[in-house]
Amino acid sequence: MKYTVNRNGGAVTAGITGRLTFADAPHFPQFLREVMQETQSCTIDLSGLEFIDSTGMSLFIHVYDQSRAANVTVTLKGAAGPVHEVLSRAGFKDLFPFA
Repeated sequence: MKYTVNRNGGAVTAGITGRLTFADAPHFPQFLREVMQETQSCTIDLSGLEFIDSTGMSLFIHVYDQSRAANVTVTLKGAAGPVHEVLSRAGFKDLFPFA
């Protein structure tokens, strides 16, 4: 997993590329801290995400929990192919707005 975080005023746009797997779990808290810091809205661009495993999906549960606790609106955008299918089947559209 590689990620970027860009700030524009109070809004944050983050991008995740590559594969989101068990191996990324130790690095994910840093991503969350950067995304949730001093913002009320965040868009996470998944257009470059090629693969997500069950641990990767559970990391998005942490995003959901943290965003609710911090009162941050998180929108997922750009998920395509197998990543979109997996997130949809797992019910993530009930947790996050998809753009």
